[in-house]
Amino acid sequence: MIGDVVLRSLDRGAIAFLTTLAAIGILVPVLNLVLPPTSPFHLSSYFVALFGKYVCLALLALSIDLIWGYCGILSLGHGAFFALGGYAMGMYLMRQIGTR
Repeated sequence: MIGDVVLRSLDRGAIAFLTTLAAIGILVPVLNLVLPPTSPFHLSSYFVALFGKYVCLALLALSIDLIWGYCGILSLGHGAFFALGGYAMGMYLMRQIGTR
């Protein structure tokens, strides 16, 4: 039911854009594993990690926009879960650094 409302509210250009964006999001990491490092289409692991961070931030922005703008509900739970993920990532990176 909600999917029908979302699809009816999007025009063909928006659906094509979202489909292209999803295809790029799936193909970039897969092609990075398949292509040799000497290929001009190979991305360094830094750019793949940076792309992942941008996708996570975009998902956070999209979820807050949908819950606050479309439903009119301010949900602080989104921020709490995002902060919990940031804390977990920080603790993981502290283990990678080691004892200094």
